[in-house]
Amino acid sequence: MTHRLLLPALASVLLLASFLGGGPVRAADAPPGASSCTGCHASQRIPDSVIPRIAGRKASDIVQFMREYRSGAWPSSVMGRIAKGFDDQQIDAIAAWFAAQPE
Repeated sequence: MTHRLLLPALASVLLLASFLGGGPVRAADAPPGASSCTGCHASQRIPDSVIPRIAGRKASDIVQFMREYRSGAWPSSVMGRIAKGFDDQQIDAIAAWFAAQPE
């Protein structure tokens, strides 16, 4: 097989792998509202940061925290106001997306 034939075949395999869940999760695929999290919750580790990373955390943990912030069970200065802007379905979608991000 020549190089001209190998390149399209390789590209097809990589494209298929990305559709089957083998590709990276992209910011463009983020559900509505997820961008409001990334302003404070960095995608990279920041030494000595008091704001936790949420990428790669369990979705159930993110959902629990967001619902506790929203209800006021977990007091905060900022997160409670942000969480009140999301319904349960939006929180579930955002949590699932962040859980799928690499740690």
